[in-house]
Amino acid sequence: MRHVYECQMRRADLHGEHISNVAVIDYLQEARLDLLRHHGTSPIPRHGEGLVVVNTVVDYVAPLGLAQAPLHVAVWATQVRAASFTLGYELSTGSNDARVVHARATTVLSPYVFAAGHPRRMTTEERERLSGHLDPSPVSERTAPRGPEEWAPGFLERPISVRFSDVDLLGHVNNLRYLDYAEMAQVDLMTGVFREARVNGSVRTVIVRSETDYVGQMNLRPEPYAVRSRVVGVGRHSASLEQEIRDGYRVMARSRIVEVNVDDDDRPLEWHPKHRELFEQRMRDAAVS
Repeated sequence: MRHVYECQMRRADLHGEHISNVAVIDYLQEARLDLLRHHGTSPIPRHGEGLVVVNTVVDYVAPLGLAQAPLHVAVWATQVRAASFTLGYELSTGSNDARVVHARATTVLSPYVFAAGHPRRMTTEERERLSGHLDPSPVSERTAPRGPEEWAPGFLERPISVRFSDVDLLGHVNNLRYLDYAEMAQVDLMTGVFREARVNGSVRTVIVRSETDYVGQMNLRPEPYAVRSRVVGVGRHSASLEQEIRDGYRVMARSRIVEVNVDDDDRPLEWHPKHRELFEQRMRDAAVS
């Protein structure tokens, strides 16, 4: 059975006229906390533990604005394993024939023992509670597996400093900020392409999919982390970029973002030949086949 949460949208969530991709991750977080409260379950299962987000995948289907409120977020369990479970989400506005789906997503979560530094197995009661009403995943399989391989030269890298407001009640950087950091490096790379191309006119792009693996816990500290970005795929009107957030040689997160070039009506638009040429050159420079 799907739990439906009415989510409040805020002016601070806007990027231009539409709700930002990062704010959508925040809405997923609000919806699952509301689900836990509805079932009388604490977001912190036991003392010294927390539910840690392992992975998030979002398909951005249609733009979302404040005028389209109320926003409803349906959330349900799609899979239960020994030490983790997956929740599915669908974000929509309107009702009946006028209903519009704006995003679909999944998150993988695990009970985590902070003192021990590792996840724990779920209890039989926890698994049974989640397994009672499993529904299919709302998103397609991940685009490509990601592993611990070292990146070849040719990527872009920039420093990222954690802000005080980025930290959650557990004392760690909140999971939605990881996508925020990844997007900063991704925007730097894409802006570099557009500036180098020197093509007259404007370029409008939208993110249609984001995948994030949370590998390590980031903290508030004076030293910046490093975020890398590289082009891993180029289509007629899309570009796929991968990001890594690093603390020295240690990887804190990996992400993959698919960006689509669109016209003023949000319809896919072929890249200008110069833009596509430069994206393909960036991909060759990063030695991605």
